[in-house]
Amino acid sequence: WNGSAFAPYQAVGTHGAHDWAYFSLDGHSFLALANHLSAHYDIDSAVYRWDGAAFALLQAIPTHGAWDWEFFRIASGSSSSS
Repeated sequence: WNGSAFAPYQAVGTHGAHDWAYFSLDGHSFLALANHLSAHYDIDSAVYRWDGAAFALLQAIPTHGAWDWEFFRIASGSSSSS
């Protein structure tokens, strides 16, 4: 924000990005990017972590035509049985 309009802060390269999702975990801020398009839809999507100055790549995740991100938590101490 420059006082009258939003100003660019950081550019992130994408490939047909379809969704961004913000989440926080243990006091850290993250952005997840769903890349959708490449020649065969097989393309890495990514999770970025705020490092205090910018969002830095934390992990590339192989995806096939990713469309959406959803954040969820698994309760600690939970278990499942069959």
